[in-house]
Amino acid sequence: MASRKPSKKMATVLLVEADVLVRFALADHLRTCEITVVEAVDADDAKAVLVAGPEISILLSDTQLAGEGSGFVLAQWVRRHRPSIEIILTGSIASKAQAAADILARMPECVPNGDTATLTTKLNAMLAERKRRLRQQPKAAPVKRKRQRA
Repeated sequence: MASRKPSKKMATVLLVEADVLVRFALADHLRTCEITVVEAVDADDAKAVLVAGPEISILLSDTQLAGEGSGFVLAQWVRRHRPSIEIILTGSIASKAQAAADILARMPECVPNGDTATLTTKLNAMLAERKRRLRQQPKAAPVKRKRQRA
C-alpha cells in the first residue's frame, strides 16, 4: 500500500490587514490551497515578522493600515530590506479578493473554495453583519457624577 506524501506548502504570504474579519476570510481562502499565511495587523507587526526570519515570498497588504505606517511605507521598507519579496497592495474589498484569487491562480493544482466574486460577496456580507450588530447594541446610559462640595 502506497503512502501519501504530505503536501508541500507552495508559498508563504504575509497578510497585513487591520480588519480582523477581512484578514480571517482572506487567510482562510488562501489556506485552502496549502499556502502558508502569516498574519499581521499593521506595518510594525509586519516588520517584526520579516525581521524574525520566516521565509516570506509574497506581501499582501492593505494600503490603509492602523498605526503610523501605511501600506506604501511598508512596501518601501520591504523593497529596501527584503527585495526578493513580491509586494501586492490592495485597497477595496474587491481588490483584496482579486489579489487572493490571483495568488491562487498561480497554482494549477489548486481548487479554491469559490471564485473572486464569491469571496467578495462573503467579505461584504461579513462586514455588513458586523455593522448591523453594532447598530443594534444598546447604548450605555450616561453616568451621573456626584458633585463634590468644597
